[in-house]
Amino acid sequence: MPENSAPNTKHGGEWTIAWRLVVLAAAAINVAMLLAALFVAQIRGLDAWIFYRDPSAAAGVGFYTGWISSLGASLWIGSGAATLFAGLLTRRWDCTFLGGLTLLLGLDDLLLIHEDVLPIVGIPEIVPMIAYAGAGLFWFFRLRRKTFDGTIIFVAAGFLLAMSASIDQLGELFPTPGSAAAIAEDVVKELGIFLWAAGAVGYAAMVTRLGRPWVDPAGPNSTD
Repeated sequence: MPENSAPNTKHGGEWTIAWRLVVLAAAAINVAMLLAALFVAQIRGLDAWIFYRDPSAAAGVGFYTGWISSLGASLWIGSGAATLFAGLLTRRWDCTFLGGLTLLLGLDDLLLIHEDVLPIVGIPEIVPMIAYAGAGLFWFFRLRRKTFDGTIIFVAAGFLLAMSASIDQLGELFPTPGSAAAIAEDVVKELGIFLWAAGAVGYAAMVTRLGRPWVDPAGPNSTD
């Protein structure tokens, strides 16, 4: 078959359509974000540019500000996206749920949703924290595959994240001078995030059986 006819094959056509949808989706999402930034800036009396600036540059602080916190959120988001993709790819509800929850936790941590955003609309910080804990326990006891050998990782991660949340709540009830309590909370939280991210990726690896040779759907061995 001539090479110039490849794009007209079934698989070539599917990939062309898929990439067009990706471009359209990316453009639509960015337009939506721009409109949201303009809307919020208008009602809050802000410059819309503030939504696009780096936080450390906007605040006029050192570039290293929030490095560890951003790293933790990035780990949550990255591992959540990978796990969610694995779940959708294999059509495994347990992996999809874990990936979605992990991704949501990362976005919440990065955007300060439960700490600053939701209280603006009257939702106390404790409400989403309880919801996250409930979702995590639901996955652990009802959806988690018992064959997963990294259960202890999620147990440790859940314990550390609960401890971090407890330190945070106690700090609000009984304020302490200095930054020792805040550092303790963040150190415990980051360790919990690292363990959770490792567990999520390990779970995704188990579900998708990583290491098995990938088969090109358009290749000669394909059954499609």
